[in-house]
Amino acid sequence: MKRFFGKLGIFAFAATLFVGCSEDRVSYAGPDYVMFSDSLQTIAIQSSDTYYDIPISATTACDYDRTYAVEVVDKGSNAIEGLHYELQSNSVTIKAGELASSVKIKGFYDNFEDMDSLGINLRLVAPQDKIWDIYGDETKVQLVKICPFDIQRFVGYAKVTSNFFADYMQNTSFRLVTVEQDPEKENGVIINDFFLDGMDLKISFNTQKPLEPKVEMETQVVTKLSEVTGGAVLGTDMILAVPYTGVVSYFNVCQGFALLYHTFYVEGYESAGPLGTYPTVVEWISKEEYDYLKKQGY
Repeated sequence: MKRFFGKLGIFAFAATLFVGCSEDRVSYAGPDYVMFSDSLQTIAIQSSDTYYDIPISATTACDYDRTYAVEVVDKGSNAIEGLHYELQSNSVTIKAGELASSVKIKGFYDNFEDMDSLGINLRLVAPQDKIWDIYGDETKVQLVKICPFDIQRFVGYAKVTSNFFADYMQNTSFRLVTVEQDPEKENGVIINDFFLDGMDLKISFNTQKPLEPKVEMETQVVTKLSEVTGGAVLGTDMILAVPYTGVVSYFNVCQGFALLYHTFYVEGYESAGPLGTYPTVVEWISKEEYDYLKKQGY
């Protein structure tokens, strides 16, 4: 992904920079180019009402308005205009004395499937001598549906499935659990009886970046070694779930699940090394499904 202003200082512009006579600032004195500021942008679609900016940059300011057409390039685009998205205008204007503007785009939230990630290729229509060969005249816009966060989506009933079960709890295909809101932590929940009755797991949802939904956790006791080995006891007998930092634990609001990564150790016996690193899926389900599975003996 290229960023014009980020690379401006990387290329050899020394010959085209000068210090103005009346100002002590460095000014650009090269050719006049116009371009998309970024060759790839990802936009989180969370409503049908919000327009998002696709920035346009120019290398020089002019004393007149500059207007350029913007067209959709069919090749490489799988989003449908009018169904998945709308451009506010098929042109963009950089006003006199300015170096930037933007194309505005919005997505139609209700027309996206939960896991949709649709792309649009846009082309800036400008005279060829205004297009810088290094950057070209196109950008790729990725539209990703992100359901608005609601903590209640992650409260209620859930299924817990883990690769840990296959190695240490072979009679367990999944666990049915209840989940309550954590009164001590914003956007936090308590997964009751996570791996063992009476031992809960606390997690919290980091919602600061909609495109990077992260689950945050601390080291916690989740079960007992004697429970998973048929009686063997080492250390304190407690198995610790330590958040694994090699992969991001994340959640999906639309799909109603969280994928957690832990490395498991026996407390007081860490010198023996980990039991392993395993992913665990927590999938929120309805009360009806929970009750049905309970009746089936789970």
